[in-house]
Amino acid sequence: MNYLDERLTYTDDGRLLDSQGRAVMMEWEREIMKESAKVVCANGGRILNIGFGLGIIDSYIQSYDIDSHWIIEAHKDVYRKMDEDGWLDKDNVTVVYRRWQDALELLPKFDGIYFDTWNDSGLKELFIPRLPELLKLGGVFSYWGHHPNLDKERKMFERFGMDVTSNEIKLDNIPSSSEQGDLYWNERHKTYRILKAVKVRELSKRELI
Repeated sequence: MNYLDERLTYTDDGRLLDSQGRAVMMEWEREIMKESAKVVCANGGRILNIGFGLGIIDSYIQSYDIDSHWIIEAHKDVYRKMDEDGWLDKDNVTVVYRRWQDALELLPKFDGIYFDTWNDSGLKELFIPRLPELLKLGGVFSYWGHHPNLDKERKMFERFGMDVTSNEIKLDNIPSSSEQGDLYWNERHKTYRILKAVKVRELSKRELI
């Protein structure tokens, strides 16, 4: 079943589950979201988050002195929750209710972008190659995922005029695989590298092809 056709459930203990009971997002990710928001909001300005989930990173983004906050979310159950919680009525928030693949042509340039979608594909093949058009010079990009091999990440981003570093944080509250679904996380990871990719140069038209 296509993820967007599944029924998602918000639980009282801070989880967002898919129709098979697998964790789309969990409350224990809060520290990761807090530090990731700090990374992408470093320049202030216009910030984009792709994938709302529990809205944890978006709440942290709202705590920064930014000009505007854009959110792309494609799932109807998440969008309904956003509406119930008042996200559609916030003065500096623009919610784009569609797949990110269908929204790229509608977007302005951003000072910071975070990407965190579930059961999705195309991040490295489709989205990252568009960063030169989506980020302002000096703009920051990060995305969900443990990043143990920065050399590999660095080579990928250098092709698009970006420089990569990372911030490592310690995690002591990761639940076991059996609690959250084996496809979600591995409890052996007690540290998490938050990737920070900064656009350091504009690409020529030839490089953009």
